[in-house]
Amino acid sequence: MTRPRVELVRPWRGMTPHERQQARRHRLLEAALEEFGTVGFRAATVGAICVRAELTNRYFYEHFADREAALRAVYDDLLTRALEHMGTALEGGGDFQERIMAALDAYLSFVMADPRRPRVISVESVGVSPAMEERRRAVRHTIADLVDAHYARGVAAGDLVDRPFRKQALALVGAANELVIDWVLGERTATVAEVSADIAEVYLPLLRSRRARP
Repeated sequence: MTRPRVELVRPWRGMTPHERQQARRHRLLEAALEEFGTVGFRAATVGAICVRAELTNRYFYEHFADREAALRAVYDDLLTRALEHMGTALEGGGDFQERIMAALDAYLSFVMADPRRPRVISVESVGVSPAMEERRRAVRHTIADLVDAHYARGVAAGDLVDRPFRKQALALVGAANELVIDWVLGERTATVAEVSADIAEVYLPLLRSRRARP
C-alpha cells in the first residue's frame, strides 16, 4: 500500500510548508497565464506550464486536476482583481453615469495593461467546457448585478428613473466585452482611452436616457 507523501513541518529557507505550497501555486499561476495568454489554452500543455514555473508535474497536480482547472484558477484570479478595481471606482464620486464610466476605465486599465489578461478572460476561456461557460455567464451576471445595484441607489436618490435596468446592464457588459475581444484579436494599437471612447458611444445614450432630470 502506498503511503501518502508527508511534507516536513519545519521551516525550510525561512518558509513554512504552507508558504512553500502557496509560492509554488503562485509560480504555476504565473506560468499558466503566460502559456494561456500567448500560445493559447488549446496549445498549452501541463509540461510547458511546469517547465516555465520550474516545477515538476507532481506539483501541478497537487494544485490543479487538469489544464482546465488551471485556466479556471487564472480566470478567477484575474476577474477578482478586475472586480476590485471596478468596485473601487463605483464607490467614487460623481453621478451614476460618471461612476459607470469610471468603473469601465478601471476595468480597461487593468486588463489592457497586460494583453495576456483579456486574452484569457475574453478569448481563451470561451468554449472550453459547459462548466467554464457557466462560470463565464456567472461573472457577466455578477458585473451586471453590481451595476444594477448602483442604478437602484440612483433611483432611491431621485437621480434616475424608476425602471428595470438589469437587462440593460447585462447588455452593457456584453458590449464592452465584444470591443475588448476586438482589441485582443486586432492590432492592439488603440489605447485605453480610445477603447473607452468607443464603448462610451454605446453606453452614454442609454445612461443619459435614464436620468430623472435633464
